[in-house]
Amino acid sequence: MNAKLLLVLMGVVQTSSGALSYGLIETELVHGETVKFCTYKGMRLLPTSDFVDYDACKKCQCDENGLSCQSVGTYVASAVRGTKCKNVKIACQTTWVLRSDTKRKCPKHLMPISIGEVGK
Repeated sequence: MNAKLLLVLMGVVQTSSGALSYGLIETELVHGETVKFCTYKGMRLLPTSDFVDYDACKKCQCDENGLSCQSVGTYVASAVRGTKCKNVKIACQTTWVLRSDTKRKCPKHLMPISIGEVGK
């Protein structure tokens, strides 16, 4: 397997808005007919399918060329230890909550001043 094909199969490309991944279209002969599909986590998807995987924070689309997925949302790469607030992920977005009561949002004056945030 050459390096270019391996890169396409791995399909991970860093973009300004996050990671982008690709999967090749697959075919199968069903009752004498060739059926094209994409595979995502064991699921078969027909071309023109699109969906959002909120567990992996990816928006994916299956078309005649294959499966393409792009990350959605952001996450905090590093948080300051010793603060009264922590960062949690809710529907692919991050929000600051109190460590002592994670049902309450963190007041702005308690949020860390220096944080690093990146696309997922």
